[in-house]
Amino acid sequence: MGPVTAAITGTTVLGNVNPNGTTTFTVLEGGACISLDSVGQSVFVGAGQQLTFDPIANRLEDPVDVDLNKVLTSPLIKDFRRLPSAHLIDQTLQNQRRSVGVSGNDALMRAVTVAGANSVQTATPDQFLRALDSLFVRSTPSQVCDYVSAAVRARPDLAPQIVVAALTVSRISRTDVKDFKQPASKELSCEAADCIIRAAIAAHPSAAREIADAAIAAAPLLRDCLVAAASRPCPVANAFVEPRIINTINPSNEVPVSPEQPPSSGL
Repeated sequence: MGPVTAAITGTTVLGNVNPNGTTTFTVLEGGACISLDSVGQSVFVGAGQQLTFDPIANRLEDPVDVDLNKVLTSPLIKDFRRLPSAHLIDQTLQNQRRSVGVSGNDALMRAVTVAGANSVQTATPDQFLRALDSLFVRSTPSQVCDYVSAAVRARPDLAPQIVVAALTVSRISRTDVKDFKQPASKELSCEAADCIIRAAIAAHPSAAREIADAAIAAAPLLRDCLVAAASRPCPVANAFVEPRIINTINPSNEVPVSPEQPPSSGL
């Protein structure tokens, strides 16, 4: 759409150009790499997220979560036959409901209360992470990623610690007690680590570097997987490329030269 391009594979994306020139992309399932070629800016947009292109600022804004139930009321969807990818969109809707339940004072709130805090926001780092650990140890890998996403959104100040907790508990929950002293990344797959890292960065893009560094320190044997997850060809973190100015026009930098002044000579 105009200067913005979307690279997608097996993904359902809804695009809309508003009268004021802003363009929105909503990913209904899968993922898309949205690029603004004129400034070399690209960002990954996951399922259930929306990205806006601002033609005045000439940049892509950070992706934001949207309520797909409302998005699916669009005439482009409801007025046509059921999409072939409808079952995948339904899965995204289920994931959203589960995530809302976690962040909406449900499982996480109960765990935080058991840890001795009055609320998610007022919990100390130790209380919050202990509560999260209690959820991680009884969750599937997919649920761990959902909890990571919800936890980072609820407490962005603890994003690196949340990722370390997820990587550590995921390893312990798949390791026999006698092997606890083994390297943290021994039993954790690249796929599981990738899911955790991407969930955390998508929830708090500006902390991508801190999240990646903390993850690598916690699971050094998975360094290649973690680096790849944090630095895809289409980055999860929205890094705006500042325009390169070759030369500034500033009259104070120019020394006026009289037409009658003889040329300078090295002789």
